[in-house]
Amino acid sequence: MRTNLPAPHTSPSAPSRLDDAPYCHHCPWPCTPVWAERGVHAMDMPPLRSPAVLFPGQGSQGPGMGAAWQRDPAWSVVREAESILERRLEPMLLDSGAVPASTTDAQLSVVLCSMMAWTALAPAFGCDGELRPLLAGHSLGLISALHAAGVLTAGDTVRVVALRARLTEAACDGTGGMTALLLGIDGATEACADVSGCWVANDNAPTQTVISGQHTALRRAEAAATALGAGDVIPLDVAGPFHTPLMHRASTEFLPGLHRIPFRRARAVVVHNGRVHSPGDTGPGTWRELVAADLTTPVRWRDTQHALARLGADAVVEAGYGRILTGLAKRTLGRVRLYNAATPDACGSLSALVAASAGTGPTPTHTAATG
Repeated sequence: MRTNLPAPHTSPSAPSRLDDAPYCHHCPWPCTPVWAERGVHAMDMPPLRSPAVLFPGQGSQGPGMGAAWQRDPAWSVVREAESILERRLEPMLLDSGAVPASTTDAQLSVVLCSMMAWTALAPAFGCDGELRPLLAGHSLGLISALHAAGVLTAGDTVRVVALRARLTEAACDGTGGMTALLLGIDGATEACADVSGCWVANDNAPTQTVISGQHTALRRAEAAATALGAGDVIPLDVAGPFHTPLMHRASTEFLPGLHRIPFRRARAVVVHNGRVHSPGDTGPGTWRELVAADLTTPVRWRDTQHALARLGADAVVEAGYGRILTGLAKRTLGRVRLYNAATPDACGSLSALVAASAGTGPTPTHTAATG
């Protein structure tokens, strides 16, 4: 494992369409090119005191997204999940030629990658150490955040995600979808105001939103958004109208299933849709209700980011595959240190930075590199 530290990276303040850039259904613009700040030494880097660890949602996926972990001890997460679900999961994580094909496979893949990243980070970032991270998850990522906070065991996290995936996939009947807008929340709200069957689903950043609903309604709202000055309007390749009342059936079936799975009180701060849940304050029943309600309610990610900033977050760490959330943080919070924990090397480097910050380990002196 490398001991060199990851340099903070930046991302463009004004996104533009690039054919070779990564996209996802939460953030379809190339928000995440990374430039290593070469020559930065650990001794020159500010310590991490209160990092926000963020867990991505379903849109953060790609071919071979779990390949970096295959020979790492954290791969045991995948083996345990395969045992619980009685099916092979390795192929969808290692296939370098295709992204996970179904809603179920996509949700499982994203969360498994986040769980592996957290397994590697937990000894340094975990709730029982001196460093108490602030936790949040985008949409599906809430479940990963609850695992990191101790609300769900690893096995129960897999069970929750598998149930969520099965119900949401069953609720997708081909009549609805989602569209990303390069437009702020006021404009997106106005675009949907006079359109029945269309809602704002994600408020991701000051000029990045997602609307969701029936296909015919989406086409009308897209036209309205264009008239309101949207910089880009992108229909997304998703199976259904997530985060709208059209997912009501899935949500109502989800909650009884969650009551059969143990939830606990969080051992760390969890921020969800802008609301701060302090350690121990939120009971298991409330967590179940929030997880189920997420299927039909909008993602207030911009509010969550601002809440993390008010709590004193001095860095953003994206735990899992991709760099979507660090890109959104750059747009929303401006100059904030951004780190991606997508590989064993990156997680090891971040853990070394935490140890150096706390004075519990030797300070690495290699030059910085991104993970």
